[in-house]
Amino acid sequence: MTSYESMSSKLLQTGLYSIGQGGAVDCELKAYAVELDRIYAELDTMIREAFVPTAETYGITEREKFIGKERSDLTLSRRRELLMLRETRASGGHGSADLNQLIEALGVTDYTVSIVQRNGKITITVNDPLTAVQKADFEKGIKAFTPVTFETIFEYNA
Repeated sequence: MTSYESMSSKLLQTGLYSIGQGGAVDCELKAYAVELDRIYAELDTMIREAFVPTAETYGITEREKFIGKERSDLTLSRRRELLMLRETRASGGHGSADLNQLIEALGVTDYTVSIVQRNGKITITVNDPLTAVQKADFEKGIKAFTPVTFETIFEYNA
């Protein structure tokens, strides 16, 4: 049901208005309906973009920027997958496979990880070009994940 149909049916139910084609009430309702339909469409878009599984444009981009790096070079489904992985890994395990998934979820694709258990060191070498802000966000995300008993070393080659 359109906004116009909804408003006109509600007004007719009161018995106070007659809505004739081209009449004053009809014209006013049509004018209101144009803007209401636009607002409803925008609200539907906002609701869709608020959630990773349904976002298609700015919802994905803004969430990627929030966690560090926009990934417009990837397909929409891959971007969604990485964002959802990032959110689920925030409280995940601490194995090397989990660390690799987290690094990719943070937007880094060209990297190497070296873990030396006996020395308690993790070295992450990043070959992707990152800005200073992206590096800080990346390191913050990794340090929140890695055990405090390990020293985490970051190296950047780009």
